[in-house]
Amino acid sequence: MKKLPKIYQNEISKSIKNNKTIFRFKNEDVRSTKPVNKNATIEDVLDEIFNGIGYAINIPVKIKTKDKTYETTLVARTKKSIVTIDNDVIAVDDILLLEKIN
Repeated sequence: MKKLPKIYQNEISKSIKNNKTIFRFKNEDVRSTKPVNKNATIEDVLDEIFNGIGYAINIPVKIKTKDKTYETTLVARTKKSIVTIDNDVIAVDDILLLEKIN
């Protein structure tokens, strides 16, 4: 087999600190500074969770239905039901209260 020439390697003369510096915009959470709308419907809150910034699975919610109260996160949504991370399927019509937990 034929011996190939060496590849050029540039010397690194500066210090590399990848992922060691973090930029913080504010000391407080931006999501918690938003005023809560008391007149929001269940559909409005679901739209805010699923269409907002970030993933819906990272937002803890409290769901109160006719039969039970859940403190969980949401995974999926259809027009008539929602699915939680605990594999509970909850009908949207059965939900009495839906709020985000800060």
